[in-house]
Amino acid sequence: MKLEIKNINLGTVVFSVYPLVLFVLSFLNAIFAVGDLSDYTMMQKIMQVVLWTLAQTLTLVVISLALAFVYNLLCAFGIRGIRFDIEEAGVSSEGTGEGEAQ
Repeated sequence: MKLEIKNINLGTVVFSVYPLVLFVLSFLNAIFAVGDLSDYTMMQKIMQVVLWTLAQTLTLVVISLALAFVYNLLCAFGIRGIRFDIEEAGVSSEGTGEGEAQ
């Protein structure tokens, strides 16, 4: 079976689990980066982690939206989208017992 992605709904990019995953990854990145800040107090380090996390999450979401918009625009102009060729595994017409009258 062949599938092609022709349109990415921009609302699902914003209102899905995707921004939450980006937030968690940005938070982990900020935690590892704050170890290099030895001159700051604990409160300054916490604020730095919060601000870095929010800024990086918003930046990545905006970049993802821009890329999805460009992808949709190119697909609207007739350029082929991303295609997947999926094989059905283990489908046979013999001995499955499904769909047979009992």
